[in-house]
Amino acid sequence: MTDQPLVLLFGSFSEDEVVSWLNKPSEKAVKNKPLDLNSSKISSEISFGSFNGESYKNIDSSKGSANLNLTGICKNGKVSHTEPINNLKPEALIHPKQNGAPYHNGNMELKPVDSINSLVHNKIQTLVAVKEEKSNNPIDRNRDMDLETCLLPRGLINLGNTCFLNATLQALLSCSPVVQLLQGIRTRIVHKTGYPTLAAFGEFVSEFKMPAGSSTKDMNPIQTGRPFSPVMFEVVLKNFTPDVPNSISGRPRQEDAQEFLSFIMHQMHDELLKLEGQATNANGNGSSLVSSVEDDDWETVGPKNKSAVTRTQNFAPSEVRAIFGGQLRSVVKAKGNKDSATVQPFFLLHLDISHDGVANIEDALRLYSMPETLDEYRTTSGKAGVVSARKSVNLLTLPKVMILHLKRFGYGTNGSTKLHKPVRFPLEFLLSRNLLVSAATEGRKYALIASVTHHGREASKGHYTADACYPNQQWFRFDDASVTAISTNKVLHDQAYILFYKRL
Repeated sequence: MTDQPLVLLFGSFSEDEVVSWLNKPSEKAVKNKPLDLNSSKISSEISFGSFNGESYKNIDSSKGSANLNLTGICKNGKVSHTEPINNLKPEALIHPKQNGAPYHNGNMELKPVDSINSLVHNKIQTLVAVKEEKSNNPIDRNRDMDLETCLLPRGLINLGNTCFLNATLQALLSCSPVVQLLQGIRTRIVHKTGYPTLAAFGEFVSEFKMPAGSSTKDMNPIQTGRPFSPVMFEVVLKNFTPDVPNSISGRPRQEDAQEFLSFIMHQMHDELLKLEGQATNANGNGSSLVSSVEDDDWETVGPKNKSAVTRTQNFAPSEVRAIFGGQLRSVVKAKGNKDSATVQPFFLLHLDISHDGVANIEDALRLYSMPETLDEYRTTSGKAGVVSARKSVNLLTLPKVMILHLKRFGYGTNGSTKLHKPVRFPLEFLLSRNLLVSAATEGRKYALIASVTHHGREASKGHYTADACYPNQQWFRFDDASVTAISTNKVLHDQAYILFYKRL
């Protein structure tokens, strides 16, 4: 038998295949703008509650750009055909240059080799190394997950003052980990009695189909399904507003989308704990919080080897906590006393935007963690009594999906008010190390995936819409039953109310 090259033992790979593995995104550093806090003092009157009022008239979707034709696209939940959008320019699908340049790919030039054996060896070694690098690349993992969990967009019919519900649900569906969670709930036996929120979400996600061609990276994202009514949330809304008649249609008032979002996240968290058989309290609900060392205070060593009496709380482990759960560490320093630190969990960060120095969300985050003076602080150890102290708040653990609530509604002596102040936000941003308890170098970069906006001059009236990002960086605006493809220029307006950012 004649000697043959050993190529077939390993498999053959073309140069194009090797080159395709070597494409790697690059990015530029993100620069933070300093925050000027030498302006007027921060407003302390803002609080939150549901706002009453008349229904806002539906916006004429014909005035939007690149409207989708929803007629005849879906029958009996099955896609019959897709309708391309002709008015959308190709450049509308590309991120503008903001907080760094958009990603681009570069090719690595292959050098000639002396023998076929060394060529095969080099190609195999290169493919193995690149496969390992891609498996550790968070951007690639996020893109693959987005494609696997992408749902065919569908509008939601407003049955009367339910736009707050519709916008919130559409924003949540842009979070691929949430879609994975809901698809898992759909396959489990969840009874409406005892698990009303989980049952509603399981039935809700069953109304959505996967887009045609979603198994390939060349899928066409410009597809939509016929709008439907989210009537499965009637029981959830009744629990949210017990004083409102038990009907999803013709509700007498508009509600706060942020309050509803917080409510359903905590309800899902508690019901998941109960479903998994975790410890319950006297009311039969899941124990949402767990405390370290059985609520006893204990001492820890923080930055610069400074000790502090620390009490730690966190949400009990659940799939909701794994997506949205983060932790804040607040430290109070009083002269003559040991530092007191408290670690608390959060699902949303509530950001004050009323200060004159806040022009964008980076400013609002820096303001959030800036030390403040506490007058008449009462100590429990050391020099007992009432003293002046300083309090600072930093992020201890970061969530996979960070929700930023911009405080636009206030209730003061003049009744309910809305703050129309413009606040800019980017498609991507890097958390400043000053915001963190430990100066981590990884996992600080976030990309925008959805936003919820309140339209209208008054706090007690208005209308909610949602913007959500789908694969291939295609953005859709969800205005109840209307689904419109929009460019990133329209996404980056300055009146957002709730922002959803996914960690890269």
